[in-house]
Amino acid sequence: MCRILLVCSALAVAACPGRVQYPECKTDGDCADHGQVCINGFCKECRDDSNCASHPDRPVCRDAICVAKPQCARNEECGPGMKCAQGRCVPECAADADCAGGARCLQGRCVAPERCTGDADCPQGKACVDRVCKSQEEAKRIGDCSLKPVYFGYDDATLSPEARKVLDDQFQCLRREQFRRLVIAGHTDERGTTEYNLALGERRAEAVRRYLAQLGAEPGKLKAISYGKERPADPGHDEAAWAKNRRAEIVPEP
Repeated sequence: MCRILLVCSALAVAACPGRVQYPECKTDGDCADHGQVCINGFCKECRDDSNCASHPDRPVCRDAICVAKPQCARNEECGPGMKCAQGRCVPECAADADCAGGARCLQGRCVAPERCTGDADCPQGKACVDRVCKSQEEAKRIGDCSLKPVYFGYDDATLSPEARKVLDDQFQCLRREQFRRLVIAGHTDERGTTEYNLALGERRAEAVRRYLAQLGAEPGKLKAISYGKERPADPGHDEAAWAKNRRAEIVPEP
């Protein structure tokens, strides 16, 4: 008799399955102790916005989670210089790469470039490069390549080992960039006549042009010119200034 009772009890338990365990569920009641609702067999935070009423800081239901109300849905809802990103108004840029059309990122805002056809169209301290006004530092860059000047001894147009190392490094970088043509400008210090210094600057520019061509640069993309003593890098009148002015600079052609 006792055995029969035990069997009957076991059958009764098997016939009445117990309550599912959290986070599984069958009805909202299974999730009530956790303040949640039942969605597709699992307890979730919300089904719609009404389930987020107990979360004033997160009143919107998104993907079964209560989240903060979006600050914006499109850029027009944000102020000047701001854009809408993931529901929040943020500065429209953090770097130049975030700006389109060649614009630059300045203090979180994309600023359109100053267009030009020559240096005369640009404000003081800027030059016309690729029809855009750029600062002297910007003008000496092509992509990721920073074009550094090479320096010469007094009354000399011979490339020193240091100058060759600079050109070697720049050539390796320039091989990965696209450009129309490079202008190599030769410069001198203030000593000597204008005519002599123009010729000396030309020899310096030609020395750089020939070396780059030997490294593998396309000769048709290299142009040598001379400014002589007309464009000093340092306006001083001592040896320290003259050393900075005896140089050749490489810039992309406008």
